[in-house]
Amino acid sequence: MLTKIEEIKYDDIKDINFGAIYDKSKTIFRVFAPDPKKIELKIGKNYNNPRNKKFPMKKNNLGIFEVTLNGDYHGYFYSYIIDDIYEVTDPYSYASSINSMYSVVCDLRKTDPKGFRNSKVPKIQIDDAIIYEMNVKNYTADKSSNVNNAGKYLGLCEKNRKYHGFSTGIDNIIDLGITHVQLLPIFDFFSVDEVSDKFFDDDNYNWGYDPELYFVPEGSYSTDPKDPLNRIYELKKMIECFHQNNIAVVMDVVFNHTFKSYDSNLYSLCKYYYRLNEDETFSNGSGVGNELASERAFVRKLIIDCLKFWVSEYKIDGFRFDLMGLIDIDTMKIAVKELRKINPNIIIYGEPWFALSTTLASEKLSIKGRQRSQGFGVFNDIFRDAIKGDTESFAIGYIQGDFKLKALVEEGIRGSTSINSSIGFADKANESINYLNCHDNLILYDKLQISLSNLDKIDDYVKLSMGIIMLSYGIPFLYEGNEFNHSKKNDRNSYNSPLFVNAINWADKETNYGIFTYTKDLITLRKSLGIFSNTSRENIKKNLEFMQTENDSTIIYKISGQECLFLIIINSENQIENIKKVDLEKFLGKNIYNIEKIFSKEGKNTYKIEINDTLTVDELSVNVYKIGG
Repeated sequence: MLTKIEEIKYDDIKDINFGAIYDKSKTIFRVFAPDPKKIELKIGKNYNNPRNKKFPMKKNNLGIFEVTLNGDYHGYFYSYIIDDIYEVTDPYSYASSINSMYSVVCDLRKTDPKGFRNSKVPKIQIDDAIIYEMNVKNYTADKSSNVNNAGKYLGLCEKNRKYHGFSTGIDNIIDLGITHVQLLPIFDFFSVDEVSDKFFDDDNYNWGYDPELYFVPEGSYSTDPKDPLNRIYELKKMIECFHQNNIAVVMDVVFNHTFKSYDSNLYSLCKYYYRLNEDETFSNGSGVGNELASERAFVRKLIIDCLKFWVSEYKIDGFRFDLMGLIDIDTMKIAVKELRKINPNIIIYGEPWFALSTTLASEKLSIKGRQRSQGFGVFNDIFRDAIKGDTESFAIGYIQGDFKLKALVEEGIRGSTSINSSIGFADKANESINYLNCHDNLILYDKLQISLSNLDKIDDYVKLSMGIIMLSYGIPFLYEGNEFNHSKKNDRNSYNSPLFVNAINWADKETNYGIFTYTKDLITLRKSLGIFSNTSRENIKKNLEFMQTENDSTIIYKISGQECLFLIIINSENQIENIKKVDLEKFLGKNIYNIEKIFSKEGKNTYKIEINDTLTVDELSVNVYKIGG
């Protein structure tokens, strides 16, 4: 008798293995599918062979179908035939044919680069993370990258590539000094044709937020998408290259929905995988057609199994959750616990919101504030918009002159940890991902282009916004090309726009090299100060203090270090600011006689200064001073 699905708990099934469980002497095929009466395994060396063999699968009381085939089936293509009607791939596929048509049995040991299995992962504390979001294809697809494997996994393994003497590709990332790269989806997604000849076609581009096979790497980024093992090997090779340069790799995951709905492999196997309305239409909190029911045992297991697989098999160092609000909070807590058992330094964060109404109970949504002391972070959109205005329109933020937003910016600098503030939502600052933009909406340079009345000083506004992010408590986050004024031509939603919109043009680095060096200096400064690594609310309350200023256009704060005091002054006014020495000495609680200016509009440049009656601060600038020590 079939056990009632809704009565099954995650703990009851968490140790069951699904998929094609390979051994040289046999392979076990196991799939959860309580709805169908009959499933057959269809398998063969060539998926185009209509005479491929079929084997009946046996169903147990949990709704799990299983069959064991004796012999070595490595490299065989397979699918499931449901009730003699539907043919679907295995949701637990570890390898697939080109364009996800068939699952593939795989000996994963044969996909490892030499020494990969025993290679070390970076040991970077979460508090010290500096994240750089990028797209595998965008980064090296343009000819200006001078990369041989343009737009591919292996393109990010190529060093010593330059444009007019300026480093491109992975060397740019290394030189910048970030600690983590966050990759837009690298799991198998459905919306592009993986055939190599179509890779650079204008109508064959997509960010990849349309999941098909969660456990399989995207094939279009491989040099031979027809070979099921190639994409696995090359992705591992790329991850290994980042690790060899002490850069951790964060994977963007999309468990809130699948690209297909009624015709998906999951729905064909069992409606249970999705949240449905009373009339059995799909709940659509994702805004793109459906939602996965993460709160249900087998769906929760799919998500957690998938996360653990990417960490164990590919040595992924962290996860960014798309529309994390739709992942129930209990699943998030279990995921954090299980992943930290594998890698204590794994970083987990996501978007604490959703698109449309959902059937998930409101108390189960993983929204802002629910992450408190749970070991994962959220994107801080309040801080983002306070700094430079909203993500879509001409609205301005603090840096463009809306000084009423000063309090919001100061709260962001605190890491949003104020207990008595309506905008404080974090117990630790490392729960706040501090960013100016991500891949979505208007990126920084484009936003400034439409929101500034005068573009003559646009570089100063870029530097100002970068400085605020990097000199705040919390985890700083940059988007590819922010460091040299990358533009997407004001495209607010470039998810399927051509490469000439999305790809990095490395000529921008040559043109805006001053922005690059400034950003690099900021990152170096943040690391060297050592004052942002303790993200507890207690430490921030003890060591950070803001000065009351006459002008709301100026933010002045001090942070106590172990041996000295750091004074940070942000001037968002388009004119020089003079700050009285007597006011500074009162705020600092000491006479200013031993002061060094260690950062300014020109970047990192340490030199002694003397203050007479006033301290002069440049317009549109972030300035850091070291006092004592």
